[in-house]
Amino acid sequence: MSQPVSRPNIPDQPSTVAYSPSELALFRTYTRETYRSTFGADAPTFDPSRPVKAWFDSTVDLSDPSNVAIYKVLGRDSSGALALRQLIMPASEAASVNLQGAITYPPYTPAPTAATRGGSTLNPNYLCTEAEAREILQQIGGDSLIEDSHLAVFPTIYPSDEPRRWWTISWRGKELNAGLLLCNRNSKGIGAPGHWDLSGMEPQWIATITPTGDGDTRPPREMPLRALLPNEKLQAGPMGIAQVVRLDLQAAQAQASGAFTQDDRAMLQKILQLLSARVSS
Repeated sequence: MSQPVSRPNIPDQPSTVAYSPSELALFRTYTRETYRSTFGADAPTFDPSRPVKAWFDSTVDLSDPSNVAIYKVLGRDSSGALALRQLIMPASEAASVNLQGAITYPPYTPAPTAATRGGSTLNPNYLCTEAEAREILQQIGGDSLIEDSHLAVFPTIYPSDEPRRWWTISWRGKELNAGLLLCNRNSKGIGAPGHWDLSGMEPQWIATITPTGDGDTRPPREMPLRALLPNEKLQAGPMGIAQVVRLDLQAAQAQASGAFTQDDRAMLQKILQLLSARVSS
């Protein structure tokens, strides 16, 4: 498993006349699936107190909880024109994603066994290791743990390479199979959060319901963008969608097509000034 790392990367300038502001993005974005495939670990559980955030910055300073991170994002200026505006957020938020979806836990599937009882192969769900049985014993507050293969009417026969056993936990006067309790605890996957409900006739594992962010209607955290270059300008494109225009290529394209350019406009203004000065004199 690799440590999740994401650093700002200043992208190259596109070679087209116009392009999406997303071409200026400093970070890669993730979904819960791509985060796991990239880093070999699940992203943290969705935090409903925060908006969705698909990027993170590993370079922020987390040495002080009050530290902040400052970025430039797409927005509008005081006149309503498209512009890069400042985004300030806690450094701790900048350093982490907040992705929609539920964490996926590995399924619990007990391996088949060649252990037999009375000539019949045992269901592996009834088996577990002693360490697992003692962990369950402690969690539910059991009284004792018995390896009962020799106490049964038909003794259990285990292969030499089978480390699991049929363990019985004594709990409030009842005899409970530790393997089945382990299956209960792992019903939502190995490591899925939850707790034991001990108020009934037998212990029951209650899985914790965690927020997923599905259906969250808040706008996600904006993507930080690199600064505009001297030959770049933000403007509204077709259907009012924001785009970045390369002024140098735009001028070259206009000149090649014979269109009226900014240089043409400047030349006409000079001519007009000269004519106005001659007329006035």
